[in-house]
Amino acid sequence: MSIAKRIGRDRGVANFFAFIASLPAWLFTVAVTAGAVYVAFGPSSDDDRASSLTIAAIALVFAFFFSIIARWTFSSVRAALTPQRIQVMWLRRFQAERGAAFRTSRVIDQLARHGVSALTLQDRDVRLSFEQRRNRLAPLFWIVFLPVTAALGYFARSSWNETQAAAEAFTPTADNFGEAIGQAFGNALASGLALILIVIVAMAAFIVATLIIMAIAALAGPIGAMFASKRDDYPRLPRLLERISKGRGPRGASIVRVSDTHWRDAVTSSLAAVDVAIIDLTDVSEHVAWEIAEAAKACSSSGLVFICRESAELSDAAKAAVRDALGREHIHVVQYPDRRGANGAAFARDLRDQIYNAADLRHARAT
Repeated sequence: MSIAKRIGRDRGVANFFAFIASLPAWLFTVAVTAGAVYVAFGPSSDDDRASSLTIAAIALVFAFFFSIIARWTFSSVRAALTPQRIQVMWLRRFQAERGAAFRTSRVIDQLARHGVSALTLQDRDVRLSFEQRRNRLAPLFWIVFLPVTAALGYFARSSWNETQAAAEAFTPTADNFGEAIGQAFGNALASGLALILIVIVAMAAFIVATLIIMAIAALAGPIGAMFASKRDDYPRLPRLLERISKGRGPRGASIVRVSDTHWRDAVTSSLAAVDVAIIDLTDVSEHVAWEIAEAAKACSSSGLVFICRESAELSDAAKAAVRDALGREHIHVVQYPDRRGANGAAFARDLRDQIYNAADLRHARAT
């Protein structure tokens, strides 16, 4: 069976269980949306219309945010259940992605969704794996959300029970029957208002807690990357490579922070641990030429996938580097768009196909 078919089967199973895991969040979103629609269009007096629309609008906004949590949950479970059957290294030292340049890093970062674990070295433009960050959002949210929700539920239930108990234990102190009826009616009204207030406060606290926890989960990745920007990952690189080679690497591109002192050693050891090398030929310097030669040694000619910007013709330096490494200039190059915002779906599909073909070819030649 080809690697593409195996990964397609893996993705079908992962998507099914990811949908099951996210289903409660989707059902809650649908329930809140249905409640908002009922409040907005249900029977109400003209005096209550404005308040009904306000409550419905708040509920719809909350439903929208909770649908984001449902998508986080789906993505996280899908990533956890998708085996990483191919390991690749992306060689793109200092290829610019700033300004209007197309972000090939986003496409390569999402290869984990298709069974491909990617590794690259950090430079000025590629610092954070958004796929890894996205996959951590749901676990972080639910770990914080569930205890907070349980505490809010306990508080609301305790307050409800205390209010009910106080209402049931109430005894009128009036000297005549009319005043006793008035006291009982007043106590019932106060108890009812207190119960309504408990429900409103609990719902408001639930909504606010959800939004705060979502913000914490979303900001955790960039804040962590900011504090770790000057960290050198070279000492832990062997352990990371061991995990990646066994298919247990992070879901999303592993961006290794390595100083220039250890750059060549990191490239050589990383190439020895992967199945396929992705090489960007848009701007081939002497350092990129050295990487091409090392990749050919480690992954063989069958394990190389070349990419290039659409408007950039292969330079003489690129042709020479490829010829020196492979003994030929004729290669297949996957082209990516020039500008950010362009549709990269065709590039992503062609890149995956080339990676799958390279992995199959290497496996066939090895056996």
